Amino acid sequence: MCENKQFVLKTLDADLQDVAELAKTVFERLYNSTLQGALVEKALGENIHDHYKKFRETNVSQACPFCGLENYPDRLKKSRSQYDHYLKISKYMFCAVNFRNLVPMCSVCNEAPNKHRKDVLFSDVACKVRRQAYYPFSNCGGINLMLKNITPSEIDDGGQWNVTVAYADDEEQEKVQTWKTIFNIESRYEARVSEESNSWIVEYIYLANIPDENADIATWRTSFKTWAESLLKINKHKVVRDGVLKQSYFEYLCRDATDSEISGIRSMAQSDMFAARQMAVIL
Repeated sequence: MCENKQFVLKTLDADLQDVAELAKTVFERLYNSTLQGALVEKALGENIHDHYKKFRETNVSQACPFCGLENYPDRLKKSRSQYDHYLKISKYMFCAVNFRNLVPMCSVCNEAPNKHRKDVLFSDVACKVRRQAYYPFSNCGGINLMLKNITPSEIDDGGQWNVTVAYADDEEQEKVQTWKTIFNIESRYEARVSEESNSWIVEYIYLANIPDENADIATWRTSFKTWAESLLKINKHKVVRDGVLKQSYFEYLCRDATDSEISGIRSMAQSDMFAARQMAVIL
């Protein structure tokens, strides 16, 4: 249904709406109560927390795969992120306890104004225009990110950003657009760059092998490229919070940042913070 728009969706006739409401009540109860109860655990030999733990171990991920911005809040024993009904339960009630329709998702993605009760299969409120969407348990061709600093800022100000998310695979153009729309990806990415880019710079200054105080702008650009490549290696190994966006930010610094922006970072690295870092290395 996500990938094949020609798949016919069956609906109950108008004179069977009372049946639909009863079915919705039954399947909501199955999800909210029965699925998490002792009888299911006894029958299956595991409970829903065990299932979630297996999901996390299999996917080796710290961050929500739908946005890449938020960590799963499951550090405490018996805690877990929400299971989202990818096809919303209010309309697709028979999928309420189908684990092919249940996906762990961070609360930010799962709540309004993001996915919440949006219908991933239709692009309009009247539910007349089908669209392709990613099926969460299938492979995808990936995306390309392009960052642009609309108002190049001082180093202590996050600035205003434009983030463009493009498909890497031509056949996934519509899927990427659906994903961006459902989860408000570009606006959330723009806000995160503005909020966190200064922290990413501090991390870079403290952890990277940065150029010395006499290095020119070109050398700093090369350093940003090297740091972005190291972040790419991390992202390929394990999905971490802000990983892909942070990598794209340093690619922007390498490729598109103004000399003035880079000079600001260089000044920051040569400030008291940098001196403290050097002292720590000596000690």
